[in-house]
Amino acid sequence: MSPDVDIKALRCFLALAQELSFGRAAERMNLTQPSLSAQIRKLEDQVGHRLFERTTRAVHLSPTGKALIEQARTFVSQADAFAAHLSAWRERPDRRMVLGAPIYTFELPEHGALLSAIARELPDMSLRVDNGFANSLVEGLIKGSVDMAMVVAAAVPHDRYLADMAGEGAGELEMPDGLQRITLSDEQIGLAIPEEHPLASYDIVPPEALSGSVIAMLAPLHGRSLYRPISVWLSAAGATGFLPPEAHAFALERYCREYRIPAISIAQFRPRETGNVVYRPAGGLNVRTELAVLRSTRKQRSSIEERLWDLASSLGR
Repeated sequence: MSPDVDIKALRCFLALAQELSFGRAAERMNLTQPSLSAQIRKLEDQVGHRLFERTTRAVHLSPTGKALIEQARTFVSQADAFAAHLSAWRERPDRRMVLGAPIYTFELPEHGALLSAIARELPDMSLRVDNGFANSLVEGLIKGSVDMAMVVAAAVPHDRYLADMAGEGAGELEMPDGLQRITLSDEQIGLAIPEEHPLASYDIVPPEALSGSVIAMLAPLHGRSLYRPISVWLSAAGATGFLPPEAHAFALERYCREYRIPAISIAQFRPRETGNVVYRPAGGLNVRTELAVLRSTRKQRSSIEERLWDLASSLGR
């Protein structure tokens, strides 16, 4: 066979192999029957063998056609995938790298460390930092419009995340476990406690000590993998989960400090100056969050993207 395989001829071959009718295959390919026949003859000339056995009443794959059918399907599938990648590159002709970094990552040392490393090691790289919500950044990673993203999140099953994304929306502190990631920290969710509060006396707060307590709680929009187990844990312990007007991780720290009530605490968001607040693990609450750098699902990666990934990897060492 000539190395210059005509992808259109292969598509006609596959259409005829499935339809086993020149008329139906031509209609499927939006061609006339003579045009379809010409494509099949061209491919047969390249192969040097008939691909179909033709009679006045039926069309069947020849032994050669049967031997080549799976390779043809693979070839066309790979060609379609490559065309999709080319389309994505055409939509971003300058190949400016897009790094997702939700606004909550500004206070994290790793955020500044990564951007400083980029400025130092890749000064000529065209970069845009997207400070959008984590769930929109993860959607961009899946669709290929975002190259990498630094997020704080709990890993959840990939299929479930995609289902949530297509439905009511994925949680702001969730990420699909099917994306390649570099984990910079992995911490168990615990409690921020005013130092004068009775719970502060425990090294690990036992569930029974929470009975009758009011605990400032994360909002459901952070994701069911966080909200549900925390709610169940508080309820089983006899505590009341309180949703303040701002029920995100930074606001919970503020409520703990200003209103002197215990609060759910995500380790990655704890301030470096703890002041009159202590942090304690919560017995029986096994919910974890990671500070992670995620990369897109694209198969075709540029050398500059690989260098950026290596820089992100160095933060985890």
